[in-house]
Amino acid sequence: MSVNKKKQKKLFKTVNPRLAIIALSLVALFFTFYVVRHIVVASKGDIETQIALKETVYSVVETKCFIVRDEQFLQNSASGTRVSFVKNGERVASGDTVSTVFKSSDDASAYLKITELKKEIKHFEELSGQGSYQILNIDTLNTKINDELNSFIKSVENRDFSEASVESDNLRDSLTGKQLAIGGDLDFSKKLNSLKSELKKSENSKYSFVEVKSEKSGYYIDGADGYENVIDFKDIDNLTVKDINNAVNSQPQKVKSDVIGRLVPDFNWYIACVVPTNEIVDIDTSKTMYINIPKEGIERLPVKIHKLGDRGAEETELIFKCDVMNEMLADLRIEDIQIILNEYTGYKISNSSIRTVDNEKGVYTLRGSIVDFKKIHIVYSEKEFTLVDNPNDEDGYILPYDNVVTKGVELSNDRLLQ
Repeated sequence: MSVNKKKQKKLFKTVNPRLAIIALSLVALFFTFYVVRHIVVASKGDIETQIALKETVYSVVETKCFIVRDEQFLQNSASGTRVSFVKNGERVASGDTVSTVFKSSDDASAYLKITELKKEIKHFEELSGQGSYQILNIDTLNTKINDELNSFIKSVENRDFSEASVESDNLRDSLTGKQLAIGGDLDFSKKLNSLKSELKKSENSKYSFVEVKSEKSGYYIDGADGYENVIDFKDIDNLTVKDINNAVNSQPQKVKSDVIGRLVPDFNWYIACVVPTNEIVDIDTSKTMYINIPKEGIERLPVKIHKLGDRGAEETELIFKCDVMNEMLADLRIEDIQIILNEYTGYKISNSSIRTVDNEKGVYTLRGSIVDFKKIHIVYSEKEFTLVDNPNDEDGYILPYDNVVTKGVELSNDRLLQ
């Protein structure tokens, strides 16, 4: 036997066949397990997930309130068709025309038509003037269009349709301006000539009217609701639990036929309510608080505590002061409100997704076919969900838009547990 053959034989004998078979079996088993794991996870047949999105929730006290304002009636005995020229909650000065009473509905229609024609003519004249600009910043215009679109959507969501109409006009003008800026050929002369001709004919119409002017400066509110005299504005500091409960449960009083609106000369108005004493033990009377009025779509209305009653009884009076006024707020009277005690912000996850691994609370997240355990810091928790965050921006914590596993087979990092 040659030397080479002896060496080869010796080398072959150093490899234990049994150990080699075991090693190959383990490799095959690991490979099989790896493939099965990825098939199961990737199929997601038994797994449910949710996206980790940031949300804000409130800890609130719910109650019913009565709105108290310094309301003074505006009266006029003229009969006919009345047209208001000031929207609710708008600030007016002494001597401003707030309303006009026309002899007939035809007179009112003729006047409104002339007003609208003048507005349209002014609008198209301004659009025609945009054509003289040779250079316009398209990026700035695009930003303006996006802002106006967002403002329009927000106004609709808030049910502020008066503001939505304004934003709609602004958006229309900006879109027209962009069309001109990119070389669009828009000729408004024909439209302008038509409008001016129509205005000339309409101005020949004769109509009579009586103007109603504000005698003081303040906020204007159209009409009356019959609750103006339920609580005297001067008694706001003396209100008791009984007074507020009576007001909340009161019925509207009859209003004189010559009342056309109200003037609110005081900037401040009040929200009077009764609350369970044990729910406001830790309330801070020095800080600005916030109120939600869900049925009206009003969120986080800023208010100050004007009066907090004796907290020795089961219920106490709580009166807030507010100096914000707009069309929606001007119509409030008896409302269901939420007093925000605390607010919490974090990633909202289902309680079913929270697990404990090595004494660390967290969630499993799914990225493609990869399962990872992410730690969480609990901000706030309720029966169905929990808000979590990563206050110190540490590694290994949940991130925005993580795909959080809420239901499925039991998971751990890099493997599936049977």
